[in-house]
Amino acid sequence: MKENREMEKLFSGAGQQKVAVIGGGGFIGRSLVRKLVATGHVVRVGSQDPEKIQGLGKARGTGRVEFLKTSVNDAPQLDCLFDGVDAVINLVSVMTPDVQTLHRINVEGARLAAVRAHLAGVKHYVHMSAIGASLTSPGAYGRSKAAAERVVRDVFPDARLLRPSVVFGTDDSFFNLFALIGALSPVLPVFAGRTYYQPVFVEDVAEAALRLLQPENAGLTVEAGGPDILSMRELMAFVLEASGRKRILLPIPQVVARLEATVLEKLPGHLLTRDQVAMMSVDNVVQPGAETLQTLGIHPASMGMVVPGYLNGSVCKLYRQLKA
Repeated sequence: MKENREMEKLFSGAGQQKVAVIGGGGFIGRSLVRKLVATGHVVRVGSQDPEKIQGLGKARGTGRVEFLKTSVNDAPQLDCLFDGVDAVINLVSVMTPDVQTLHRINVEGARLAAVRAHLAGVKHYVHMSAIGASLTSPGAYGRSKAAAERVVRDVFPDARLLRPSVVFGTDDSFFNLFALIGALSPVLPVFAGRTYYQPVFVEDVAEAALRLLQPENAGLTVEAGGPDILSMRELMAFVLEASGRKRILLPIPQVVARLEATVLEKLPGHLLTRDQVAMMSVDNVVQPGAETLQTLGIHPASMGMVVPGYLNGSVCKLYRQLKA
């Protein structure tokens, strides 16, 4: 395919190129690694638990995968990961009620990864951010993502930034979660029903990260959203339709949501946090005038084309997808 031939020319020079992907075993990372291997690159995956993601080594293509244990807060591990690579894509971030952990990983980790990559002579750097990244965000997560952008650009002025909205795909933690709730409960809660989102397909986000490595995209900031813009209430109705279930949509007032989050954020998995409730007060959509997926020549897939194919299943299947 012409598109694949173009992607094989991502970087200047001949032969295979080495790309380090920090967090390559995650939801977006798995799609990205497969795309990089398919286009002929050597992919060095940095993960805190590389033993769990060895299956990525079977990705089809003319490239290959290497695995290294890596933390964004460990300089020697980052140095090993970046040794001899041409490009770095950092996908690591956390959403946690622990503000210190949030800052340590999302900000300090982003800074250290950029610094070590710069010292290693890396030519191309992509940092995964998020729509809603702002120093004035109502949520600590949004503020941490904005701070990360700033520290990365301080080190790499031409770093590429990618800001997706809610990301969906077979193993997502958004649609699968609410579909599972809908499968187990007669009601489906609706938090911040009037807040709008622009969900984007994981394969389109991975493709965007790949294309941002092209030299002409140096310094670009891209906001990644799909073709559908829906309120949270509309998204919950879509979940029920896509999963073939009829449930009562129950609006949850913000004050009640905060009370629930006070309890739920203390449980394993942090099902709902007060920080998430705060961020739900702001629309999560591509901003007017922003560079978009179309800037990169990507025509994003709609939810209706993808989501029904993986939500219409049993409770066990939904749980496996959520935990993947």
